[in-house]
Amino acid sequence: MDFEALREGRIHGDLMFPLSVYKVEKENDTFFNYHWHRESEFVYMTEGSARFHIGTSVIELQQGGALLIPSGQLHACYPSGDHPAFFHAIVFDPHLLSSSTYDVIQSKYMEPWMERRLILPDTFHPSTPWEQRLLLLLTDVIEQYDAKPRGFELKIKANLLAIFAELIPHGEQYSELSRSSSDTAKIERIKPVLQYMHAQYKERILIQDLASLISMSEGHFCRFFKSIVKKTPVEYLNFLRVEKAMKHLEDPKIKIIDVASEVGFESPSYFIKTFKSLKNMTPTDYRKTFTTPSQR
Repeated sequence: MDFEALREGRIHGDLMFPLSVYKVEKENDTFFNYHWHRESEFVYMTEGSARFHIGTSVIELQQGGALLIPSGQLHACYPSGDHPAFFHAIVFDPHLLSSSTYDVIQSKYMEPWMERRLILPDTFHPSTPWEQRLLLLLTDVIEQYDAKPRGFELKIKANLLAIFAELIPHGEQYSELSRSSSDTAKIERIKPVLQYMHAQYKERILIQDLASLISMSEGHFCRFFKSIVKKTPVEYLNFLRVEKAMKHLEDPKIKIIDVASEVGFESPSYFIKTFKSLKNMTPTDYRKTFTTPSQR
């Protein structure tokens, strides 16, 4: 099984400075579906709100708040309302903060965090002095990256180290298995199922096929899947197929019946019903938002 299929292929920054900052806005009715990458990520909610699925947790992030997504963590993001919303994502290789030699910073802080023996807070609100300082540092990282004044790389790295200095006093050290490591094991186990769904969504997929990938009974698998993804396997597969269908519907030359078939729906009527239940409009109505009267 190719575990890399859900890993984001984008290169963030370069070998000399492995960090990028992105402005992420809603695409159709989603920000992004489940994926993971080797880099860590800070998210700063610049406007509106969004619902982040990170590992086994669901976090509602409001404007002015931020969160931390560790390296390798499976995550997705969906809108939490109809209002305009966007956030900035600071994606960086944790080794950017490593020392050139093995020192106390590496051994006491960065390495335990990267190996998940040190669990740091992952959600930040402007409610305490230390969180306020952290949020100011994050906004300065975004501003430095956008403006790129001379020496901006130094300032960004200094800000990130200062952010971790704010986090460390509020972290928890684990010397043995913990709930966090248990959750990590669950995430690793579900990854091949999501990979299979993303790769084979056009084909007929049975629950027993998915359950067999991780050697579970169908009933146990369905409960396990929903505990992590917060949707049943059928709900997630339909959601994924509808998201793919939205891209095809932007092309007026493709018949709706063909769109349904292309994304894995065996019945056009079921496709229309599912699309409407998820998007509050029919595929035809959605297509009209992208086409002129002469194209319909």
